[in-house]
Amino acid sequence: MRFTEIAAVLARRIAEGTYAVGALMPTEKALMTEFGTSRHTIRAALQQLQDSRLVSRRRGSGTLVEARTASTGFAQSLGSLEDLVALAATSPRQLKSVKEVVVDQETARVLKVDAGTRWLRFSSLRLGRDGAPMVLTDVYVDVRYRDIKSAVKASPDRLISAVIEERHGLRIMSVQQDISACSLPDAVADQLLAPRGGPGLFILRQYRDGARNIVAVSTSYHPADRYQFSTVLVREK
Repeated sequence: MRFTEIAAVLARRIAEGTYAVGALMPTEKALMTEFGTSRHTIRAALQQLQDSRLVSRRRGSGTLVEARTASTGFAQSLGSLEDLVALAATSPRQLKSVKEVVVDQETARVLKVDAGTRWLRFSSLRLGRDGAPMVLTDVYVDVRYRDIKSAVKASPDRLISAVIEERHGLRIMSVQQDISACSLPDAVADQLLAPRGGPGLFILRQYRDGARNIVAVSTSYHPADRYQFSTVLVREK
């Protein structure tokens, strides 16, 4: 199992009270035995729970359960494209609109594609556990894959690139992700119920197939106080 899957199992146990608030979780060694995986994988899973403020960890004291549910906002710890797929499946999404568009010069500059090209744009909001909007996302899909429209509408929580793979038999081999600070545009802030011009994070993702062709591009806006991104850096042996 990947660490995100293990983290999901442990978070569910916390929510159900199997691991009570204020109690210590099983040791890393016990979890390694249960899930049949390495200490690194278990530590990455526990780090994800810590990033979500479900647990706290201290050397020599173990892992203490701090809360039954995660704090509002996204806490991501991604090590692969499969982890990104798993994250999408756990974050409720409202599909707001689907429209075929021709990108103008400014949009093309942001997406890093050619101006005048045609795309199928899916616009959506992802919500936090309290129902508040957390991120506004536009996914631009190459019009060759326009037949995914009905499948995306039927399963709005699935990662759109996964739907493309399933229906067209191709494989997304890489996702380039660029994260930058931004001021929230007025129209974006209004949908996110955030202050206009307030601080935010902008994420651009380009999904490419094995031939390095762009299959889809997504843009996401997050209010600065509703998003946390974490990675695990491992020293090479």
